[in-house]
Amino acid sequence: MTTLKKLLFNLMMLASVSVVFLACDVEDGMDGIDGIDGEDGTDGIDGEDGEDFTPDPGMFSNKSNLAPLVAMMPQFNYVNAYSIISSSDTLSNDFKLIGAQDGAGFLKDPDSDGYIYVVNAEDTYAVSRIMLDKDLKPISGEWLLNSSVGDYARQCSGTMWEAAIHGGSQDLFLSASESINYDVKGIDPYMIPTPGADFGLDALGEFSWENAVPLPKDAYSGKTVIIGGDDDSDVSEGQVTMYLSENGDADLDNGKIYVLRFKEISDNTGGKTEVTAGEIYNESDLDFQETYAVEFVEIPNGKDMTKDEMEDACVAVQASGFMRVEDVDYQKGSAANNRNVYFAVTGRGPEGNYNNWGTVYKLELDENNPLEGQLTQVISGNTNTNNEDGNVSVLQSPDNICVTENFIYTQEDPNSFSRGHSAYIYQSDLNGNNTSVVLEFVVRQDLAPNGTGLSGEYGALIDISDKVGQPGTFILNLQPHYWRDDSFRGRDGHTFTDGTYEDNQGGQIVLLQGLPR
Repeated sequence: MTTLKKLLFNLMMLASVSVVFLACDVEDGMDGIDGIDGEDGTDGIDGEDGEDFTPDPGMFSNKSNLAPLVAMMPQFNYVNAYSIISSSDTLSNDFKLIGAQDGAGFLKDPDSDGYIYVVNAEDTYAVSRIMLDKDLKPISGEWLLNSSVGDYARQCSGTMWEAAIHGGSQDLFLSASESINYDVKGIDPYMIPTPGADFGLDALGEFSWENAVPLPKDAYSGKTVIIGGDDDSDVSEGQVTMYLSENGDADLDNGKIYVLRFKEISDNTGGKTEVTAGEIYNESDLDFQETYAVEFVEIPNGKDMTKDEMEDACVAVQASGFMRVEDVDYQKGSAANNRNVYFAVTGRGPEGNYNNWGTVYKLELDENNPLEGQLTQVISGNTNTNNEDGNVSVLQSPDNICVTENFIYTQEDPNSFSRGHSAYIYQSDLNGNNTSVVLEFVVRQDLAPNGTGLSGEYGALIDISDKVGQPGTFILNLQPHYWRDDSFRGRDGHTFTDGTYEDNQGGQIVLLQGLPR
């Protein structure tokens, strides 16, 4: 009986659970009728069109309306050239570049994030200052020196004395006067322009100055050493000069003047011999890529001499002659590197003398005494003339030179004589070997409607990599002598009234990207 009751009870509970589950399973109700859509709102007013996006061209782009007047050689196809400014451009303050751009110096602008470029106009007897923005776009220009100065002269190569590198507390542009008048001018790159002022550094003496290059202060601690090139072929011929002061690393007033003299020469049998006292020698007495002892001898009271008196004084001390010493530079890097000085000798061409096609020398100054050193001819175009021992058979009239930590860049000026090609720039190692042509000067016939020969040369080539923060960045000055226009005359703010010739050449400044250092 109890078992039956339990069974009935369980059946009743099971039935009640089923009812619960059935009760939860309800049917969906009918869908309601959709409401009426609301009206669309009024369209808003159209916004103004935005300006088209134009990317900043940056540093490596053409800034001039004229394409670069250089062409890279195939083996240097990784190097790019960009034009910065040409004589066909007009800057914001109406500044216009003139021709024969030669020596130059490059500085950071202390008043902006841009730069200052100080550059010689050789044949207009002038020096300009061009302000550049952070991407090297020219902003404005003005004249720091013009032909109104009483001792106007051809302003050839030049070097920026930078206080941080060369000593002292003041940056100073050293501009070399080659002819008409014969001094080195020291120009403050930050000054308010006084283009007719006298900037002469009389203590350096009178030569046919091509350049005056100060060595870095660490090369000779406590001394001022300036090496110069005398672009002369008369009387004493061209000299390598030295201004030396023991009175600190920035004394431009109280030093002495010296000229280079050989202590050894070739014995013409592959060896060398000591010089004979009282004899005057020249570079034909040296064999190619042989090293000879040299010294610098003083020119007493040299700072008080005229150019002609200096010629006679050089003969009197038996200074050694070179056939027109051109540009000078030193190896970059350590203090030991800085004592390695290089200079170009342009030669006289096929008319015949002891240096027809040009040479480049390496001068290793003694570590302790700058008046002693070793001299080696490391590059020569005289492969079939003179001593017939050169190594660059196409070299013609080396003029400007740029030396980095690892390379020599030799720049041609084939306007007096040539080997039938436009001006080249060569790259060589520091011993003058492994020479290759980097680029060639472009001669544009459309800029010379009456036709022209192979007429063009280079001015300064300056490594600006460290200042702009871009490795392998150089500025190069170009002198397209074939580009002439009367509108280029008198742009320096002064016009001669006595019949003196006013130059009418155009010029250009370019940027090189990726050139090995």
